[in-house]
Amino acid sequence: MHMDKIDFFAGCHGNFLEVILDMFVYKNETLIGKSLFNDSGACHNKHILEEYQPSIQQNHFSHFKIPFDANDRVVEIHVSESDLLAAITNSMIRAGDEKIDVRNLHINTINKLTSVTKAKGFLNDIIRQHGVQDNYSKHTIRNYFYSKLNDTSNGLDLMNTFNHTGSKHIFPLSAFFTLEEFYYNLNQCAYFLNLNFYPTEKCALLWQDFISKNQGYHSQQKCKLLIDAILKQNSMPVIDLTLIEEAWILYKVSKIFRCYDHPLLISETFPTNTQEISDAVYAWKSKDYKAQEV
Repeated sequence: MHMDKIDFFAGCHGNFLEVILDMFVYKNETLIGKSLFNDSGACHNKHILEEYQPSIQQNHFSHFKIPFDANDRVVEIHVSESDLLAAITNSMIRAGDEKIDVRNLHINTINKLTSVTKAKGFLNDIIRQHGVQDNYSKHTIRNYFYSKLNDTSNGLDLMNTFNHTGSKHIFPLSAFFTLEEFYYNLNQCAYFLNLNFYPTEKCALLWQDFISKNQGYHSQQKCKLLIDAILKQNSMPVIDLTLIEEAWILYKVSKIFRCYDHPLLISETFPTNTQEISDAVYAWKSKDYKAQEV
């Protein structure tokens, strides 16, 4: 007998998708009127409700190498490069209900990460590359996140390595972030599961609650505005960024301008205005290309 499952990696909203599908596709009314989101914004409150027995089961099946039945129907949440900032941010802030300080992680780093299960690899990498220190430079921590953005084998690929070989449907992470795409993809899921979905006001309100609490989405929106201002040479304050957001801006600038090691962008203090970044990168001449000698 087959089971319906959601396979996803940390920070990619498999719990929220389970709840939405269960309520509005399988028509399970157990969660109606219940508070779904915890203090970190994750849709984990269902875990404490004994009466909740979902018709579709979420888990990190591929990550933990949990075997599938050949007849399982699996919805996989896939991450694209454009949504990697949101995925990494939410995995750091919400996944496993363990919060990581992504603003001041350079201070007291080892103590902050030691008790966090999901940070074991991060901690080992930092110590292996930079030794044991009370505090690390911002650039060191920023560079760790940059490497996850820039090296697909260390970032994007890890969030898209799925094991099921049977019947599957792909739900893009980007579909969570606009109501139009969310509804469209819920309909696609329903078709795949031989069920029906129809938008309701209650579903729209739940989605709005989800978006309002979604740190990764808001990071993505904030950085889009800043990068747009950099490209248009407009002046905009660059304030209150997380180290992940700083890394994302560096990553985007490096890809657009092939500007990898400008002193302004790798210093301990990040620029405080988009105009400052614009002036620097538009004057930069890439050094990673050498014309062939004739």
